[in-house]
Amino acid sequence: MTILQVLGTTLILASLLTIVEGLRRIFFHPLAHIPGPKLAALTWWYEFYFDVIHQGRYVFQIQELHKKYGPIIRVTPDEIHVNDVGFLDTVYAPSMSYRDKYEYQLRTLRVSGGVGTTVSHEMHRKRREALSPFFSRRNVLYLEPLITRKVEQLCQVIGKHAVEKIPANLSDLFFAFSNDVVTNFLFAHQSDLLSDEGKVATLRENSNSLLMGININKHFPWLPDFLESLPLSISKSIMPPGLIDMLSLFDLMREELLRIMKAKSSKVHDEKPLGPTGKESVYASVLDSPVLPPSEKALLRLEQEGALLVLAGGESPAKTLNVIFCHLLSNLAILSRLRTELATTSDDASWNRLEQLPYLSAVIEEGNRLSFGVTARAARIAQDTLTYKPSQYVTFPVKAGTSYTIPPGTPISITTLSSQTAETVFPDPFAFYPGRWLGEEGRERRKFQMAFGKGGRKCLGIELARAELYLVVFALIKKFDMTLWQTDESDVAFVHDFQVAMPKMESKGVRVMAELI
Repeated sequence: MTILQVLGTTLILASLLTIVEGLRRIFFHPLAHIPGPKLAALTWWYEFYFDVIHQGRYVFQIQELHKKYGPIIRVTPDEIHVNDVGFLDTVYAPSMSYRDKYEYQLRTLRVSGGVGTTVSHEMHRKRREALSPFFSRRNVLYLEPLITRKVEQLCQVIGKHAVEKIPANLSDLFFAFSNDVVTNFLFAHQSDLLSDEGKVATLRENSNSLLMGININKHFPWLPDFLESLPLSISKSIMPPGLIDMLSLFDLMREELLRIMKAKSSKVHDEKPLGPTGKESVYASVLDSPVLPPSEKALLRLEQEGALLVLAGGESPAKTLNVIFCHLLSNLAILSRLRTELATTSDDASWNRLEQLPYLSAVIEEGNRLSFGVTARAARIAQDTLTYKPSQYVTFPVKAGTSYTIPPGTPISITTLSSQTAETVFPDPFAFYPGRWLGEEGRERRKFQMAFGKGGRKCLGIELARAELYLVVFALIKKFDMTLWQTDESDVAFVHDFQVAMPKMESKGVRVMAELI
């Protein structure tokens, strides 16, 4: 047989196998009974088209598909998306319910050692248990002075802009603030990005650029694998700046780990008061954890854990603060009502005290809702058969008695875009309206808030983030009169999904002119 004949036979066989697999996916797959476009059921290239070619637009395409196919659809060959907040507690079940994450989706971040990127339910439970004491409300309250000092520094920087009558880029400053807080909260080494606005602007731009490439990681995981396989002397010259920043972060994590390990081996004890956890660093807490096996205390795993905690803890509060201040400064009636409430509270009010203010709490809740948290599909996989029946919250026309059986092992997701713009719960969903969170109806709506996730895998750092949001909003509204400068609500609108909500590509961030009050 000639080479051409071998190639021809191979091509024919490959074509036949492709056709057979295509027919299986569309007609004989366990999810063949789930509605949705045949192209999405046939191939991941459909997702790729909206994820990569159209730059993070698949979550929006999914919303359009629901209008055509109903509340439950098949969005890839093996994944279901549900647009029904009545099904949230089934998908994102409490910690006692067994739910794995979907490994395919976690390829975007490439830090499998982090608690937030752990596939296995059991391994997640152990990793989370080791970290939980450090993120407890009690520990956040103990370290509240650390946050307060950074809030004061943030006010000083904005005050300098006010005195010099030059615009301040709040997006840069909030990015620096939240990164400083989470780093100084978690680790023994200290960060002071707020002292260098030029550096912060570059780091934020690099971070955004890095996030814009994560969907390529998901569809072509061999590309970053290849890059990482090259000697650093070669790969560094072709790496995006954000990835170089990430490597620098890993270096910092490694230095701290090695210092702690050295201190432990030499039995050197820190005599400083260390608060409720008795640990200076989250790494010391993890290394001493009895619930983790030795393999979980390996250097690379812990480097990834620390890096992911910094990335998540630095990104989320900053995004929410951008949303809050852009909308407050665009809606003077809301701002006036908030100022009236804050005028009843002393300038040195604690986080505990601020949480008692209903309208401030409503403003922060609405900011969380419209920042959307993790915007990517965060599928969960149940090990048992589930049944979906449309709930009272569905607006799509469905036949009475409609139900769908979901086989075990099926990845199921409900995006935060779907949940937090559900019109049956949040009328006029894209409007910034804090009043929706007041009273008994507001308390009822909180069970649909997905900004920090839901169930057994909800955000570990929720208490730290809440403390930051309350203290920053309170301080800046009390101390400054700000107006938007070359900024409007499009600068915080959710336009692209790159794991977090991104606005229009040309946005420079939320910029203001400030005056001291």
